[in-house]
Amino acid sequence: MSLSKRNNPKEIKLLGSLILLLGLSLSSPVLHAKQPNNNRQGKPQNQLVVRSNNQAAQIVKSRYGGKVLKVESTRMNGDPGYRVKLLTENGRIIYVSVNAASGRIDK
Repeated sequence: MSLSKRNNPKEIKLLGSLILLLGLSLSSPVLHAKQPNNNRQGKPQNQLVVRSNNQAAQIVKSRYGGKVLKVESTRMNGDPGYRVKLLTENGRIIYVSVNAASGRIDK
């Protein structure tokens, strides 16, 4: 559509409406959605593999057996984590660390 030299009011109104619709569609919230920030492991922040004391205890107990005596929140190399105190089936007490960001378990 081209505007004539006389600038037809209907054409101007239609062109204005199209420009307005294009502007609104380009400012859509979907286009402006925040991309997640990545931490050192390449996982988005706030996306923890282990999210609670209970989950950390369950993971450790399923790997080593025994009885969970205590679970504490801690930091592991800058990442959130858990330290689990475990009474093994043969009567030994061990401490197991669980990295909440990666799910890695260290004895």
